[in-house]
Amino acid sequence: MKSNGNQTRLISALAGLVLAGFASSPASLQAGEVQIPNSNFDDSSIGWYWESWSRAGSTVGYDATRNAAGGGTPSGSLRLMGNFDPANTGWQEAVFTLDIPDADAGASFSQISFDVKVDPSSTPRAEGDYGNIQVILRNGSNWDWKQQQPMAALTGTEWTRVTFRLANGEKPIDQITALTVRVAQNALLGPVTVNIDNIAWTEEVVIENADNGVVSQEDPPVAPPGWSWETWSKSGSTVLFDPLDFYGRETSGSIRLNNNFDNNPGGYQQAVFTFVLPAQVNAGVEYSHINLDVKVDASSTPRAAGDYGFFEIILRNGSNWDWISTGPAASTGTRLTGNDWTHISMPVRSGDQVHRITLKLGENAFLGPVTFRVDNITWTKNVAPPPPPSLNISKASSGLNLISTSNDQYGRHNIYTADNSALGWYDSPEPVSYSFTLLSFPSAADYSGFQAHLFLVPGAPGSGSAPDWTEPALLFLDIKAGADGSGNATFRWKTNQANGNSQLYVGGLSNVVSAGVLGTWKLTARQNTLFTMTAPDGTSMDVSLDPEAAAQFAGPIRAYVGIQPNATANIGQGALIGGVKIMQGTTVLLEDNFSGDALDETKWAVNATAGGVQFLTPDQAGYFVTWGLPDSGFVLQWAPSLKPGTTWTDSTAVPISLGPLQRQAHVPKSELPPGNEGYFRLRMPPPTP
Repeated sequence: MKSNGNQTRLISALAGLVLAGFASSPASLQAGEVQIPNSNFDDSSIGWYWESWSRAGSTVGYDATRNAAGGGTPSGSLRLMGNFDPANTGWQEAVFTLDIPDADAGASFSQISFDVKVDPSSTPRAEGDYGNIQVILRNGSNWDWKQQQPMAALTGTEWTRVTFRLANGEKPIDQITALTVRVAQNALLGPVTVNIDNIAWTEEVVIENADNGVVSQEDPPVAPPGWSWETWSKSGSTVLFDPLDFYGRETSGSIRLNNNFDNNPGGYQQAVFTFVLPAQVNAGVEYSHINLDVKVDASSTPRAAGDYGFFEIILRNGSNWDWISTGPAASTGTRLTGNDWTHISMPVRSGDQVHRITLKLGENAFLGPVTFRVDNITWTKNVAPPPPPSLNISKASSGLNLISTSNDQYGRHNIYTADNSALGWYDSPEPVSYSFTLLSFPSAADYSGFQAHLFLVPGAPGSGSAPDWTEPALLFLDIKAGADGSGNATFRWKTNQANGNSQLYVGGLSNVVSAGVLGTWKLTARQNTLFTMTAPDGTSMDVSLDPEAAAQFAGPIRAYVGIQPNATANIGQGALIGGVKIMQGTTVLLEDNFSGDALDETKWAVNATAGGVQFLTPDQAGYFVTWGLPDSGFVLQWAPSLKPGTTWTDSTAVPISLGPLQRQAHVPKSELPPGNEGYFRLRMPPPTP
C-alpha cells in the first residue's frame, strides 16, 4: 500500500464472490411457498375450466402477453373473463376450477396466495371497483366447498399479491381435490377480466400452536411450558395458557400475555415474554419470516392515540442471548390497533444460533393494563438460498471511533471517566466545563435522529450503558445534526426517576443551534444552578436548574461521551471523537485527544456493545469492510489484483456485528495488499469431501 498521497483504489470484488453447494429454485416462489401444478402459466392454462352453471358466456384461457414476476421465459398468466350482464343489478358470479391431486392442505399449508391483475378494459362498478375475488377449496369425492375464503375486493388494474389463510374452524382441510376461483358482486355493469399468476400454497414450520394446554389453577398461576415473563420488564405481568383458539378447536388454545401497565401518560413502559425453542436454529438461513396471530382483549386499556402499544418479535441468539429484531427495514415491529385476530408476519434478518423467541409490548403513555393472546407462531421456510452478502468499503480514521453495533436501535455506545472524584461542579468556587469534539458525524439527510451525547451522572452509577434510563439523576447534552448540515444541542435533565426517562423529554427544553455539527461542544456549570451550552460556532444558550434539583448533583460526577442511533437504519453508523476536556476555571481536570497507542484506561472505561468503541492508531487505521447478513460459512479474503492466477488470501481481521443486518471487519494497514490497489471478496469454501 503506497503512502505517497495518491488515491488508493480498494474495490469490493463482488465478481469474485463464490457460492458453493447451493441449488437454484423457481424464481416465482416466494419464501416458504409450494406451487400447485402449472401455477406459473409458462405456456398454457391447461386444466382450468369455466363452471357452466355460473355466468353464461364467461371464458377461461391463457394470456401470453401478461406475466407477473417469476416463471420461465417466455411466461404468461391465466385469463378469466366474467361475462357480466349490465342489465342485472343483482348478484352475479363467474366461477372457474382446476382439479388438483388430493392434498391434505390443513396438515401441510397455512395459506394460499397468487398474483392478480384486472384487465384495464374491464367495466368498473358504480363504486369504482371491479367486484370481488374469492378462493374455494373443494373437498373429497363430492367436491364439497370445504373452505370459502373471505372475498378480496378488486380495486385496481395493477398486479397485486392476494393471500387467503386456511383457517376459521374448518380444520382439518384434507382431501382437497379442486381449487375454485370465483369473481362476483352485486351491480356489476359489464364484463370483468382478471389475470392470475404464481399460485402457491405457503408451508410454515410450527413454533407454538398452544395445543393441549391446561388453564393454570395455581396461585400465582403457572406459565405454560417453555414460556416465561422477563422479570426485568413491567412488574406483575404474567403469561398463561388460554382456551381461546384462533381456529376454535377444543384441543388447542392460545398464549395469554397480561401486560400490567400503570396509568402513566408521561413515561415509557414495556412487558417482555420469552419462549424456549425445542432446538437451536440457524434462522437467518433457514427461514424468511416469523409469523403469528394476535388478538388484543377488549378489556384492555387503549392509549390516548387509540392503539395498544408497539409490538415486537425478537430472536435471542447465541450464548450472549443477543437481541435480534425482526421486521421490515424501516421498523422493528407494528402497532396493535384492534380487538380482532390479526395475522402478523415479520421478516427474519439474521440469527445463526437462535434458541428463544421474545415478544415485547412497549410504548410511551400507556394508560392501564393491556392483555393480548398469540397463537400459531410459525417460521416460513426459505425455499431458495438467501442472496449472497455484498461488500462495501470505507476508509478508517485513526483515533476514537464510536460505532453503533448493538441490535437495539436505542443502544448507547459510550466511554466514561474512570476516576470521578474531582469532576463535579456543585459548590465549586470556579466554573466547571465539560467539552468534547466531533470530527465526523453521520449526515442527517441519510441518518436522521443519530445522536451524540454527554451524560453527567452523580454518585456511583452502575456499569450499564443507559444511565439516562437506569440512574435516578442525570444531566444530558443531546447533540444531533440538521438536514441542512447544521448542529443542535438540547439540555436535558432528570431527578428522582430511576428506570425511566419521561423527564428528559418534556416540552420547552433549551436548545442551541450551530452552523455545523462538527467541532467542540461544551457545557459549563457555575454557581450550582447555572449552565451554558456552547456550540462549535460560538453560539451559546443559558439554562438554569432549581436549587432542589441541582442539589442532587453534589459530590463526584461521572462523565460519559457516546452515541445512540435512534433508528434501525442508523445502526452501523458512528462518530469520530477528537478530544475530551474537563476544566475547573483554568485548571485542567481531565484531557485526552486520543492520539496515543491505545485508549487510556486510567482515564476511561469502555461502556458499549462489542466493537462499539474502537481505538485505531495512525499506523493501524486501514479500511472498514462491511457486508450484509446472513453470511454463515463465508470467509473474507483479499488479493492485489483480479488477474488470472492471482492468489486470494484469508484475512486475519476479526469481524464484529453491526446490529442484526451487517457484519464489519477492520482490515489494518499491515494486511492491505501492496501497491496502490487491492480487492476484497467473501468466499464460501467448497464442502469437505
